[in-house]
Amino acid sequence: SMRYSLYQSPHLLLLQGYSQQHDSLVYLLNREQHTVGQRTQASKPSISLSAPDILPLHCTIRKLRPSRHRSEEKLVLEPIAGAGISVNFSEVARTVVLRHGDLLSLGLYYLLLYKDPMKAQPLPAQTLLRLRALHPAGPHVCGACGSLLKEKEPAAKKRGPSPGGGPRTARRRMQLEFERAAEDVLLRRIMTLIEPAGDDHKLTPAFLLCLCIQHSATSFEPGDFGQLLLKAAKMIQRTVWERTRELAEKQSQHQDPATLSRFTITDLLPDLQHIIFWMANAIEILYFVQQKSPTYIQSMEEELDIKGSKESLFSSTITASEEAMTVLEEVIMYTFQQCVYYISKCLYVSLPALLECNPFQSECRESWRGTPPLPEELRRVVLIYQAVLDLLHQYEVHPEITSQMFAYLFFFSNTLLFNQLLEKGSSLGCYHWSQGVKLRASVRLLLEWLHGAGFEQLAQQFFAKLASVANLLAMPGSQLVQMTWPSLRAEFPALSPAQLHRVLSQCQAVMDVGCISAWQPTEEESPATFQPDEVLESFDNHPPIILPSGGFKVDLEVETLDDNIYRHLLYIRHFLWSLQSRSPHTSEGQGSALPKVACIPWGVVPLLAGQESLGSLCRPLQAQCQGLAALACSLELWQCPHGELLEGLLGRSPVPKGGTAPPDPSCLLTPPTTPLNFDCGSPESPQGTGKGLQDARRNGMNGTKGSTPEGCSPTPYDYPTPESSSRSSATDDFCYVFVVELERGPIGLGMGLIDGVHTPLCSPGIYIRTLIEDSPAAADGRLSIGDRILAVNGTSLIGADYQSAVDLIRSGGKKLRFLVAKSDIEIAKKI
Repeated sequence: SMRYSLYQSPHLLLLQGYSQQHDSLVYLLNREQHTVGQRTQASKPSISLSAPDILPLHCTIRKLRPSRHRSEEKLVLEPIAGAGISVNFSEVARTVVLRHGDLLSLGLYYLLLYKDPMKAQPLPAQTLLRLRALHPAGPHVCGACGSLLKEKEPAAKKRGPSPGGGPRTARRRMQLEFERAAEDVLLRRIMTLIEPAGDDHKLTPAFLLCLCIQHSATSFEPGDFGQLLLKAAKMIQRTVWERTRELAEKQSQHQDPATLSRFTITDLLPDLQHIIFWMANAIEILYFVQQKSPTYIQSMEEELDIKGSKESLFSSTITASEEAMTVLEEVIMYTFQQCVYYISKCLYVSLPALLECNPFQSECRESWRGTPPLPEELRRVVLIYQAVLDLLHQYEVHPEITSQMFAYLFFFSNTLLFNQLLEKGSSLGCYHWSQGVKLRASVRLLLEWLHGAGFEQLAQQFFAKLASVANLLAMPGSQLVQMTWPSLRAEFPALSPAQLHRVLSQCQAVMDVGCISAWQPTEEESPATFQPDEVLESFDNHPPIILPSGGFKVDLEVETLDDNIYRHLLYIRHFLWSLQSRSPHTSEGQGSALPKVACIPWGVVPLLAGQESLGSLCRPLQAQCQGLAALACSLELWQCPHGELLEGLLGRSPVPKGGTAPPDPSCLLTPPTTPLNFDCGSPESPQGTGKGLQDARRNGMNGTKGSTPEGCSPTPYDYPTPESSSRSSATDDFCYVFVVELERGPIGLGMGLIDGVHTPLCSPGIYIRTLIEDSPAAADGRLSIGDRILAVNGTSLIGADYQSAVDLIRSGGKKLRFLVAKSDIEIAKKI
């Protein structure tokens, strides 16, 4: 049967694989759609590949059926974002049609030959040449892509460190551990962590909430995860309700015809962002729960003897889990309906103008251009479709939900235009042949644009009735009068008998040719049997919403995690650390020890200490430098060339060239969504994180800083005279101040800071507490633990409290300049 299939069905022939034990020699492509990827607990692709760089869903291969514009069936390959795929050794990032003899490179290991036996042709010459280039006798040919190695940069250099090796593996640990008591605070923090309008990864809440569910199910008491799951689902539901209520209040202003006519998609997008954001996250969380909940419940069942109260615990967990899934389904359905309702409202304003559009006017006016622009009436409609498509892609909405949303929008557009054409067409002159030609051209332009946007099948399906009427009205009268009812029914099958009869009746009246007997329906389709509601299309017959069953993006077992999501995971870990460090249950003995810092998210410092008051004075690093630090950090001197500054102050040569670049006031600022703040803090606790910081939506998430915490001085700071120090060391006669320029990397700057007042030093000042290996701060080579940060980008940190220093670093841009004073070994030990 396999041999027979190879002669009947397209297939992939394995040329190079990864595992002899798991790889197949041939992969038949005999289904409507195949998914290609690595098998995991959450992903079961129809073609399973085992190499480590293959994603759980790497690509899909599906059939394109013959149509009026396409005479033969074809297969198309659709890559998934982030998947390494090449066709004939050319990297592809969008849908491509497969052709007999194509060579597919999937990741670094798999090379497959696509064969279509129905072509009955030998392999193309180009394929044979590429295969010869893969012969092992050629020592300079890459076995994965067929290119000469000397023509390419070393793979290791291009890709950087392997995701599976070295310290990167530790940084990419997909776990979120927390105490049961911190559950509510953690969930609230995750819900407000991401501002939908920002640049953060839009599925970050889904990743983090799934990690919470996973930890609760595997680490807490049996049944706890059901309550956490239900709590998270209801939080999402409540957030969505609040957002849609706000949107409804705004849209109530656009009810009268005058204001409705000015309603545009631009007015709607800012509010739609929040709804689509939570719809996308709810879809991912629901799938995760559907996949994992049975496993968690089975483990719970094995752990408990199902008797008495334990049986009630077991049943309550199942009930909570099912209720949570129901809530998430309701959220998805509700957000979907809200989106299509408001988008349809925009279309309702713009669509009717298409019936009177003249596409030939723009063609004549712009005939010198290769592709004339769309008519204004059509452009307004296309802008709505494009804006929605961009929004759905930006917010990582599942492709099937995207497709279903556009199916509804196309259904609405077709129904609205079709009904208006049948109801008001005669008054608009649409039944005249000249207007019919214009309408047909407008519909064709619309369908061509939708085809280019990737909606060819949906557009043909849902605009069939409008396109049929347009084609009928554009038919010359001399040709139309010669056609009979059966031939018209065969030519326009999308129209019901009642609809076709209505259009022909209107055409007959406009043509003024009297009754045309050939147009009369047959006895089986007599007009007497037509019902009034058979003429117009009903808006109730919209396509259904079907939740997807595959192709999801949240995978907690993924080899490499998006840097953006990982930074937020690090931030949440630090947030949990802060809650634990200021817990009243911490003993005094434990309180004297500073916790160990893990990783530094977002290029900023973890919050390791509390605030210092405005009146606290700055302690110099060495006795002989008591006036130097404040002097060197003053804004006027900082604006001088660094070499002159340090040479004048220190009486020696300028610092190395790497640190002498003059200040660049045009440096890009850090994205305002950088999460720096914790929800709350206790200024009285020496281990706390300082004063309670503003809500993420007000401070940092939308680019607006919160008010200066009470007791903190705003920048620029006053520079109090430093107190003299009773401490001394062998390096007292040598105070080294230098400039360091750092650029934020994938894990941030890689250094943690602390206020010296909360260390054994017991003296205020911003000191380097930790340096992360392979980070920008460590790679510079000059920074050490215990060094003091005197200024950032020309603004002094002398007398500044810890939170103000954090805010200053956050707003300093991607590249930051630090003025640093070197510490001696005694200070370093205390820091």
